[in-house]
Amino acid sequence: MNFAKARLFLLAVAGIILVSTNFASAQIVALGHSAVRGVVAESEMWPAVLEGMLRARGSQTRIINAGVYAETTDRTLARIPSAVPPGTKIVILADNDFNDLRHKFSAAQSAANLAAIKSQLRARGIKIVDAMGIYLSVRRLSGMKAPDGIHLNVEGNKKVATILAGMVK
Repeated sequence: MNFAKARLFLLAVAGIILVSTNFASAQIVALGHSAVRGVVAESEMWPAVLEGMLRARGSQTRIINAGVYAETTDRTLARIPSAVPPGTKIVILADNDFNDLRHKFSAAQSAANLAAIKSQLRARGIKIVDAMGIYLSVRRLSGMKAPDGIHLNVEGNKKVATILAGMVK
């Protein structure tokens, strides 16, 4: 009889683990270069701020910050399999040719890389939220830039997160 109870207990624990794994896989990945990684503290970058906003609304969704400072589009494309885990529902993409141009990539190559990134994500059934335009428009606003004049400060990151919060559910 004790063996049957132990077995039932182990099955219940295994079920809880499986259910938890499925909830953890319902996630969002923020993907791109320093428009995602940023120059402020990790907890103040828009992916973390957005996750906090979603959790305040009762969501258990986890956001992975998969931004890499100074990354080119070919490198973003190459790391999709490792940066975007199975079960990802949404990728918030904040990438453009800024770093490519510094490395003398052609505009056509950058465009092809960005198209391939989106194609790979769509082939996996992942919704793409293109956040680069949001990032750039917020950066144009007064008081949103970090001292380097390129990246967002804390307030700029909050603004991007606020806009994106209305776009992801």
